[in-house]
Amino acid sequence: MQVRVLDVFADPAGWLAVAAGEARLTITTEPGPRGPALRLDFDFRGGGGFVVARRTLALTLPDAFAFHFDLRAEAPANAFEFKLADPGNANVWRYREPKCAFAPTWRTLDIKGREIDYAWGPAGGGSPREIGAIEFAIVAGPGGCGTVWLSNLSLVDRTLERPPLVTALCHLPGHPPEEVMDLGADTHWRPSPSARASWLTIDFHESREYGGLALRWAPDAQGCAFEVQASDDGTSWRTLHEASGAAGTESLVYLPQGESRLLRLDLRAGEGAPLPGLHCVEVLPYDASRSRGDWFHTIARRAPRGHYPRWLYREQTYWTPVDIPDGAVPALCNEDGLVELDEGSCSLEPFLYLDGRLITWADCTITQSLEQGELPIPSTHWDCGEVVLTTTVFATDQRGDRHLFIRYRVANQGQSGRTLTLFAAVRPFQVTPPWQAHQALGGPSEVRSLVFAQRALWVNGNQALVPLGPVGGVGVVPFDQGPITDYLACGVLPAAVAIEDPVGFASGALGFDLDLAAGAQVDLYLVAPFGTVAPGTLGRRVPEGLCGADEFARAVRQWSQTLGQVRFDLPEPAAAAARACKTAIAHILINRDGPALQPGPRRYTRSWIRDGAVMGAALARLGCPAAAVAFIRWYAQFQREDGNVPCCVDRTGVDWLAEHDSHGEFVFAVADCYRFTGDLGLARDLWPQVQRAIGFIEQLRAQRLTADHRVGEHRTCFGLLPESVSHEGYLAQPVHSYWDDFWTLRGCKDAAFLAQALGEGAEAARLAALADDFRATLLESIALTMATRGIDFLPGSVEWADPDPTAVANALTLIDEFDALPAAPRARTFERFLERFRAMHGGGAPWTNYTPYEIRIIGALVRLGWRREAHELLDFHLAERRPPAWNQWPEIAWHDPRAPGHQGDLPHAWIGAEYALVFRDLFAYERGADQSLVVAAGIPETWLAAGPVAVSGLPTAYGRLDLRLARTPDGGLTLDLGGDLRLPPGGIRFAPPGAGRADEIVIAALPARIRSTLVG
Repeated sequence: MQVRVLDVFADPAGWLAVAAGEARLTITTEPGPRGPALRLDFDFRGGGGFVVARRTLALTLPDAFAFHFDLRAEAPANAFEFKLADPGNANVWRYREPKCAFAPTWRTLDIKGREIDYAWGPAGGGSPREIGAIEFAIVAGPGGCGTVWLSNLSLVDRTLERPPLVTALCHLPGHPPEEVMDLGADTHWRPSPSARASWLTIDFHESREYGGLALRWAPDAQGCAFEVQASDDGTSWRTLHEASGAAGTESLVYLPQGESRLLRLDLRAGEGAPLPGLHCVEVLPYDASRSRGDWFHTIARRAPRGHYPRWLYREQTYWTPVDIPDGAVPALCNEDGLVELDEGSCSLEPFLYLDGRLITWADCTITQSLEQGELPIPSTHWDCGEVVLTTTVFATDQRGDRHLFIRYRVANQGQSGRTLTLFAAVRPFQVTPPWQAHQALGGPSEVRSLVFAQRALWVNGNQALVPLGPVGGVGVVPFDQGPITDYLACGVLPAAVAIEDPVGFASGALGFDLDLAAGAQVDLYLVAPFGTVAPGTLGRRVPEGLCGADEFARAVRQWSQTLGQVRFDLPEPAAAAARACKTAIAHILINRDGPALQPGPRRYTRSWIRDGAVMGAALARLGCPAAAVAFIRWYAQFQREDGNVPCCVDRTGVDWLAEHDSHGEFVFAVADCYRFTGDLGLARDLWPQVQRAIGFIEQLRAQRLTADHRVGEHRTCFGLLPESVSHEGYLAQPVHSYWDDFWTLRGCKDAAFLAQALGEGAEAARLAALADDFRATLLESIALTMATRGIDFLPGSVEWADPDPTAVANALTLIDEFDALPAAPRARTFERFLERFRAMHGGGAPWTNYTPYEIRIIGALVRLGWRREAHELLDFHLAERRPPAWNQWPEIAWHDPRAPGHQGDLPHAWIGAEYALVFRDLFAYERGADQSLVVAAGIPETWLAAGPVAVSGLPTAYGRLDLRLARTPDGGLTLDLGGDLRLPPGGIRFAPPGAGRADEIVIAALPARIRSTLVG
């Protein structure tokens, strides 16, 4: 082993101190156990966050390595991290002790490469190679203050310095065992012909890490049973892997976290067959099986492209959920036609065998679509030349029992008949990739048994896949006998129809032989009931004679009715935007779990009140208020007796992380449901919870109304809510977030609104006064922060005075405080955003990723009267749908669409809700300052130039609105307003294209027809 000293810590100048928020870090040196030591003095100052000592250091890491350093500390048990960053600082790997047992005595840490895990970045995984910086980090758990000393940092090259010694029990002359280590030669080891068993041993001379073996059999091999054993002394052996029968030309042996001095391969011949020869034995590095996902990445690299799902080639993949409107956890379909049958389950993947070769997703042109361009019934289309395969996925319910359907439509678009085979392969992979991992979700799935019986292919004994028609063949195979694609590439299926796989990576396929005349097409349906299925109940769960075409028509009807409450009749330039709005509403409904609104179908299957309040607002404004009502009634049960509203709830329980926006959001959600349904019973039922939430807000605020907050450095926080982490950017360091305060203001206003509706006049007056007082302290705080920090824009927090235009946009839109905010900083906030936005997306500034939460800024621009800029953003975000035809956005969008970086979840229903809200704003929005309804403020001239713009049945706080706006031949405008609409107290304000707020036309009677001579 070679040791390279990286730093003797004689000079602290090479180390950069980084601290989050209020935390502090000082770096010095002093004597250590064997020379100087780096001393890190930190203080979290009563809060959270992290401190980091960082040094730029160019390194190329060997295949096998370890880092050594000495450590001692006098500190609370915070998390300790050792991190490696690539030269661009985009990808980070780390070793982490979550609750480090810091001790005052020196200890040596020996961190092996396999203990340094991928943390984040666009690479999506893999092992570190080229390094640009190293870091030592202390991340607050209990926080506090303390000192950490580091000494003798070195890199150990653990690459073996001499070739291994290979021996065998026997061998045929001319075929010695050592030839298996010559990977490039056309040689092989062959046991004696008479041997029924033999072994081959590899001695590395010292302990070696490994992740697996690739056993490449001699060309005439018949396969055999084998064991892989390990030993550190050559006497005591432990079995690492057993295979009952190898098949194919190569066997890949999964050996996670493997380390030993010796490996032994114990071979046993099959009945009537000789022992096979081995062409080579490749010892795979430890990172080949760092995780199950890494193991399949290793396998995919060795196979033809397309034989595995796209994510196994470390390429970003996009998916969409499939379910009924009133479902639970949905299925997923990805852009290439891979379908995950249930949450975290196996997947179904199509292949075509055509003209003597296997056609995969990598061998054709792929496009996507939604039924009618907006219904959440996705399709992927493989254009293979004359043959087109379309995979369509939808769901229905049978007597309350949900079913997933997969329709494969194979069309022959050629001039002559074609004979081909469609394979539907069951594979041990989820649709979501490992970089989306959360608990057991993301990456490979476990398939331990496959059995074809009772007209179904059974997965793990309790998941059924039923073809609705005759099947040409079925075959299943355990992992040790090769992947299913090796068989399909030859146009055949494995012989077995029932197998057990102890490794848990079994695969199989259904085959359908097709003869298609020129111009003909055929539809093949498969159905998978959601959840577990007992074999004896299959007849009830999937009745005989179930018709796939009828079920497809039923799914289309159900979604059309659900999304048909609002009708948009728009010219072609606007049609795609309207379809995206409808799909966004559908995704909110699909992602929910019963009444629980959830932002994602996999990674984010939790209910945040923050997300739910916004999603509920979108549902109410686009014709689906019942789901919003069900959500807030369900969420109310988790409020504490003291009024504290939890930030988040999921199936494991309640999350009481301090996120102080939650209380105002809860009150808003209750009031918003009443505003759009008129359900006074709902308001009355939840009024006690609203009162408790306001009471808790007042308790929190009292902490910042003390005498020491009236003067000095704390004056900026006077009258606000305390620090919290409701903004993701503040997770490292809780701060006084204006996001929290604006939601608190909205909650106070809405509590007064509810009190008035319930006839509680005195309480309504008290709450209105509370809202006015809170607004005054909030605005004073913002002004003080701007003045003391010398900024000309509206800040996101007191401590950081950070630009946060998405949070400010929320204050202008749902929270409806446009008129209260100072005009010049309000405008400057969005001028700065547009400057950055144009620099990034115009190619003038480098960037890695952004969040589509920025969609909500469109609504702020509409209220500012910046119609052109609003549509600049709208057009950009429509182009950024991933994929465009599926009308959805992830939480994190990467500059390189194929960069395998974490996406948050997809579709992110909160972002979809923000899109639906701003799209609705183009036609109408409520303005609290003058109690008016503003119409047409976001309709651009480009739409009107292409034809009339109309919407009917659009919910508002004043009833349903019908609107039609059109150009007249002389260049004027006609506006028709009607519907089940009562006149707002401040009237209806018409904002024609080209007009500012001062030019709004006030409409004081309904129905109305307005003719305007204003020309946009």
